[in-house]
Amino acid sequence: MTGITLPKTVPPRVHLPLISAAGVRVVPPVLVGTHDSETSLVRRSRSDAARLPATLISTIVHTLVLLLLAFFTFQGADGEADSLIARQGQADSVVVLQALKSLDDQQFDKNAVFDQPVTVSIETPAVLTMASPLAAKDKADVVAAEMLELAAGGGVTGSESLVRLPSGGGLAMRTPEGRVEYGKKYGATRESEEAVEAALAWLAAHQRDNGSWSFNLDLDPCNGRCRHTKKKGTESPTPSTGATGLALLAFLGAGHTHHREGLYQETVRRGIYYLRSVAAEAEAGLDLQQGSMYGHGIALMALSEALTMSSKGRLRDSDLYDLVSKATAFTSVAQHDSGSWGYVPGSPGDMTVSAWQVLSIIAAKKNRVDTRTNTLADAKEFVMSTCKDRDFWFGYKGPPGEETTTAIGLALMLYLGQSTEYTPFYNALTKLAERGPKLSNVYHDYYATLALHHSRHPAWDEWNKKLRDHLVATQAKSGHEAGSWHFNDHWGNIGGRLYTTAMCAMTLEVYYRYMPLYETVDDFPL
Repeated sequence: MTGITLPKTVPPRVHLPLISAAGVRVVPPVLVGTHDSETSLVRRSRSDAARLPATLISTIVHTLVLLLLAFFTFQGADGEADSLIARQGQADSVVVLQALKSLDDQQFDKNAVFDQPVTVSIETPAVLTMASPLAAKDKADVVAAEMLELAAGGGVTGSESLVRLPSGGGLAMRTPEGRVEYGKKYGATRESEEAVEAALAWLAAHQRDNGSWSFNLDLDPCNGRCRHTKKKGTESPTPSTGATGLALLAFLGAGHTHHREGLYQETVRRGIYYLRSVAAEAEAGLDLQQGSMYGHGIALMALSEALTMSSKGRLRDSDLYDLVSKATAFTSVAQHDSGSWGYVPGSPGDMTVSAWQVLSIIAAKKNRVDTRTNTLADAKEFVMSTCKDRDFWFGYKGPPGEETTTAIGLALMLYLGQSTEYTPFYNALTKLAERGPKLSNVYHDYYATLALHHSRHPAWDEWNKKLRDHLVATQAKSGHEAGSWHFNDHWGNIGGRLYTTAMCAMTLEVYYRYMPLYETVDDFPL
């Protein structure tokens, strides 16, 4: 054929042996060279066509492998992963593949921060760009918190240093039905309940536009119409977080909360929102001080109780839980090596400041908030270090003891697991009851009432009647001050009328505010 040059000689035929299905060896002829050039070209074309799909598949596979290698290896100059953009079809159909930056395993350990030395950073309070934790109650979700032991180990060595929190002290009776049942059971009267309602009305009328309360009654909305504002010129700080926390504790103690419809639902919601708005980010968590650990401890206690009251089992407001968790972390880190808390984080402290921190941590732990295992054990050691020879006569920073700090110390020891069956401790409670309420020293009477209520001391009825009737009789009944209290004593003058009113209201709520720590009951749901 034209255009094809044939070899002058004919190559020999090559035979490849095959085995037939029957096992017989057959040798089909395969032409390697032939004079029939047309037949040879056709066969070669068919052979190339047969190999084409395999070659195409191999090309596609290798191309995909190269793309995957590029996906995992492309890094920008700044160390951040670059994006690979693949287009398919029309130009506006874009698929972005983002290579994520690898994370250190320690970032997944929520307790890792507590295993390392941390410097407490105190920053100027700033408003956090967060929504209100109460803006959408229906968005409360399940917080997957681990079950925590109620035993906090630490301090020295041996089982005697363990702090085992009592199972009582729940908030389940903060309902209209609970107020009637436990009020009748432990000594409330119609007059004492009316006094509580009048106090709450006065507190609600003194809430500021931003949701806060202030010890300074010269500010709006009171504008000086009430006498006995906070003491002027005192070195003791009186932060608005402390005032707001005290007012909220009074409302919460009577069963009013942000998630339950009622007269003061909006009042409580605004107060909680204010505390959230002023919580300052710090290296150790969230700082609610505003100048004093008093403010931080009282505010955290109120937020913790609000969280407990708004939770149903493990279903809770996750935003509020996060706020309480971070504020509790700050409290733990702010503790001094002595086990105490001072006005400034990390400084040696005293009985009064430490008391609010201990109670706020215990309130947080009811919500299964994590904290350092030695925090409460160290606090218990500090409390005991203020008395001599375990006589339970507690002092301010150490011996000798005083009446007010002894009332605080006895209440704290009950919360920290001290058994009422230990004779020296029981005798100290008895002596407290025998001394009777101070009537004008609200700080003493508040903590002493807690101690005798939680221990269910036999002298309770006598103590309660004397203090209850005194508070009912001394409450202001007319004018702008109606529903409030003020007594001329050291603590009352520093905090003024707002402090005294909140503390008196909580004292008259004691019957249902906390279920007793050491009374056997059928159920402690909270």
